[in-house]
Amino acid sequence: MPEEAVHIISSGTVRCARLLSEDGTVVVFKGQMADPTTQIAFRKIWSRHFSLNILDALDLDPADNIREFLTIKEGDFVSVGEQIAKREGKRKLSVTAKASGRFLGISANRLIFESDPVDIESRVAGFPGVVTDIVNNRGAYLETSGSYIKGLWGNGKCGQGILLSIDMEKNNGIFDLDSISVDLAGAVVFANTCTDANVLKTAAKMTPGGLIFGSLPSYLLPVAVSLPFPIIVTDWIGTGKISNPVHLTLGENIIKFAYLYSDNSALGKLIRPEIIIPQDEYIPEKENPLNHLGIGSQVRIIEGFYGGELGIVVDILPGNDENSDNMEIAPDQVKICIDEETYVTLPKNNVEVINLKS
Repeated sequence: MPEEAVHIISSGTVRCARLLSEDGTVVVFKGQMADPTTQIAFRKIWSRHFSLNILDALDLDPADNIREFLTIKEGDFVSVGEQIAKREGKRKLSVTAKASGRFLGISANRLIFESDPVDIESRVAGFPGVVTDIVNNRGAYLETSGSYIKGLWGNGKCGQGILLSIDMEKNNGIFDLDSISVDLAGAVVFANTCTDANVLKTAAKMTPGGLIFGSLPSYLLPVAVSLPFPIIVTDWIGTGKISNPVHLTLGENIIKFAYLYSDNSALGKLIRPEIIIPQDEYIPEKENPLNHLGIGSQVRIIEGFYGGELGIVVDILPGNDENSDNMEIAPDQVKICIDEETYVTLPKNNVEVINLKS
């Protein structure tokens, strides 16, 4: 059927969507340079709830309106040590958070929080490109220049590597045990098909970047899904040769870096796999000379409670001097402004600079 036909851009502008199946949080912005691991959007659930009694700490009566003493409002995120309530007077009293969480409201004179967010759906770029458009609450579109193939079936994994081919003149271009060598390690290899489950399992021992087949028998699909690297079928389920347009496009890009994107996490919705081969050599952000962390740098928090959030560096905290008595500041930390009311201090290695297209 037409919707199942392989879609090919042999050379030109490649535009890919990275969208959630339902509304969530988008953590990139238009013009941002993305690398393959850049998170585009996510949806979370909160796995734990807890309550906090502040009456005793503030020496209040149950009849008092505790909202008058709060320094946070519903929906606010709080981190450990942040003040959440205070009482003025001759004897000033305050309460600070003992755990990070989001404030939900008040029930029976207790503050209710939720914590331990868990990703239930996430989208990453999967290839180096530029964020060109934002879809509110869903994700973004990314672009690069190069070659592109939208295949028929993928096993739900993503990977990358130098693009290689097996000898298509040998054994009808079937990927077999003779096709497995040290060259397979870290590479993306394409072939007509594979007919043996043991071959796929043996290939996994070489940790390839991915495999591309023109076809694959249906009885091998469960095996392919179980493997830790991406497998993409471009043309049909069954046994046969890779189509000429796909073969030509892949053959023209031998020794270039190929990115395989196969994401089946959209709650049962079939997302057809993609093969992206950028025209230009990719320089990882961590090796990019433009990736200099300083005051004013725009950054993304990598992991933790604020993982995925964007912010601005407002201060760089010096490491501890061996001769200094100040042992409160951990080495290599930065202070990040997430919004007007949210500032967090994190290790430098938990943030990455995000660059704009120049």
